[in-house]
Amino acid sequence: MNTPGGLSPALKTILLSGFVCGLLDATAAMVHAYFWNDVTPDRVWKYVASGAVGMPAFTGGGGIIVIGLFFHFLIAFIFTVTFFFLYPLIKPYAPNIFVTGVLWGIIIWLTMHFIVTPLSGTPPRRAFDFVRALPQIGIHMFLVGLPMAVVIHRYYSARKRVVVHPGH
Repeated sequence: MNTPGGLSPALKTILLSGFVCGLLDATAAMVHAYFWNDVTPDRVWKYVASGAVGMPAFTGGGGIIVIGLFFHFLIAFIFTVTFFFLYPLIKPYAPNIFVTGVLWGIIIWLTMHFIVTPLSGTPPRRAFDFVRALPQIGIHMFLVGLPMAVVIHRYYSARKRVVVHPGH
């Protein structure tokens, strides 16, 4: 069913969740990189773009930054759509939305850190250091997984509350 704005409630939920989580993660990534590693925001997005174009991304200009942002939000939406369709299946086994969101954030971080990034064209990273990874894990738990889970949970909870009266 479409709303007056023309978009279905499901699509609105996916767009809201993807944009909110993508924006929170992008902001946290830039702030964390700047204060933790003295890396400027443009270098953050060039690093993301390097996943697709390799090392030349670091000598690129504004277009490369846009490519980095594009891939960042694309990945955010892929995780959002995945969780949107998984949520009805996992909800009976995960009744606490806070725990579900935090765990989903950890799954996102694990997927990005150990699968997506190593398979991409990004430069090699340092050896894994759990203490250095903690801020990124926290960002994914509380600024990606949790808000994504809450937004999507609200969508499914609202659908559950819709009461159809027979004969009306």
